[in-house]
Amino acid sequence: MPPNPMTVVPRRTGRTPAPAPGAGWPTDNKFLNGPFAPWTEENEAYDLEVDGEIPADLAGALFRVSSNPRFQPRNTDRYHWWEGDGMVCGIYLREGRAAYRTRWVETDSMKVEVEAGEAVYSGFVNGGTPGRLPEGAPPAKNVANINAGLFDDHLIVYYDGGLPHALDPETLRTLGTYDFHGGIDVLCTGHYKTDPDTGDMLFFAATGPVVTWYRADVKTAEIIDSHSFDIGVPVLMHDFAVSDTYAVFFVTPAQFRLDMVVQSRPGVVWDENSLEHGVQIVLMNRHTHEVTWHELGGHWANTHFFNAYEQDGELIVDGHRISRLGNPADRLSTPLGSHEWFPPAQPYRWRVDLATGRASEEMISGIFGEFPKINDAYTGRPHRYGYFVTTRGLAHDTMSDGLARHDYLLDHTTVVEGPDGLTSPSEPAFVARENARSEDDGYLLTLWWNRTTDLSELLIHDAADLRRTPLARVKLPSRVPFGFHGSWADHLTLDRAIAAHRDDGR
Repeated sequence: MPPNPMTVVPRRTGRTPAPAPGAGWPTDNKFLNGPFAPWTEENEAYDLEVDGEIPADLAGALFRVSSNPRFQPRNTDRYHWWEGDGMVCGIYLREGRAAYRTRWVETDSMKVEVEAGEAVYSGFVNGGTPGRLPEGAPPAKNVANINAGLFDDHLIVYYDGGLPHALDPETLRTLGTYDFHGGIDVLCTGHYKTDPDTGDMLFFAATGPVVTWYRADVKTAEIIDSHSFDIGVPVLMHDFAVSDTYAVFFVTPAQFRLDMVVQSRPGVVWDENSLEHGVQIVLMNRHTHEVTWHELGGHWANTHFFNAYEQDGELIVDGHRISRLGNPADRLSTPLGSHEWFPPAQPYRWRVDLATGRASEEMISGIFGEFPKINDAYTGRPHRYGYFVTTRGLAHDTMSDGLARHDYLLDHTTVVEGPDGLTSPSEPAFVARENARSEDDGYLLTLWWNRTTDLSELLIHDAADLRRTPLARVKLPSRVPFGFHGSWADHLTLDRAIAAHRDDGR
């Protein structure tokens, strides 16, 4: 690779383009305003303004995908945050400097709408009125907006309802759908885990009531293990957890009803009558594929997991728990407002006694929040620290309002708010320091919304010493609409992937 530390996006001089405004569609739908409001243009900028100092050992890229509708939704009153088109943001850090790029994920369904010059597909969450699909168009929309991470020398962008897409990690140009060299056929989850021992990717697909487990080899990117099992109901299964031995799935009343979606009716359904025994934990032995069921009872849903691990004869699972998720099954003709069926979640811990099979739960913190993360090197192993963003209040224009660190050993949660009124922090990404000496020896990277400028900022905090004033504030030239997930790629992994694309002439 050339010696220039900003090889990923070359240095430039001069002024960056003026920021493009959001779409400004006339609606009071929260998910089309404030930090959620669409951003209409792709952007790039170099040598970004920084308050503070980017740590010298922080070298690589933070990739995030936002939920950013390209065209005004057909039913703005029913539009839901989950339905926005994917736009990928790459923030490249090297030698204390930062560069930035955003591009749409150009799916086949997006190309249909670009050709039409308007939204054609209706919403799948609360239903809506579809447009006329041209001949040969995909029957459903792939919004490619859940997660983004490097694998197989590609930047892979995921969506729970369709195939992932592969992008060039430097230019962010869409290369096409990605199927793990023929290993998957319809879809896979937006959430994946990395086996800390092998580097292999662990993930699943939920198609109706059938869950399929996958393991992809880190060297060949081919599927080397898979197993399918039936859970009886079409659970909206978005995330899972893994320990050394088990893949962990929750069966809850939250469902994804494809039969409703094809009728343009609400497809995210809350149906307590579908579960005779209430919530259950389903464990699949990663080595033998044996599946066991463990009753928790009650009617609630999990959202995202921190981690899972085995200790002293128990499986311990940490994550967030929400009281309901989806439109009530008995009133689909008049769906609830999104925040009525998507209340704030709380950190919980679940335990399964591996000898008796008995499952139990306990609330870990009274601080509501979402998007839990850990130091990924501890995936499947005992962890002490968990990080998340808080949702302590239901503000009219935001989803999150602080950054939290929970110490499981001391049973203590630290929360910081953004400096100078910054708010709506994104899911945190943990990046270990070079030669890290402890689990929390690293940095937390989050994107925040600046109400004053209507732009986004990247905040870099010391994970071991969480304070309101971060180590660095990187000023971005656009707003990254509030999205879901992303990941960090270190400079060695990133440079290898970029070199592979250059060598292939892609």
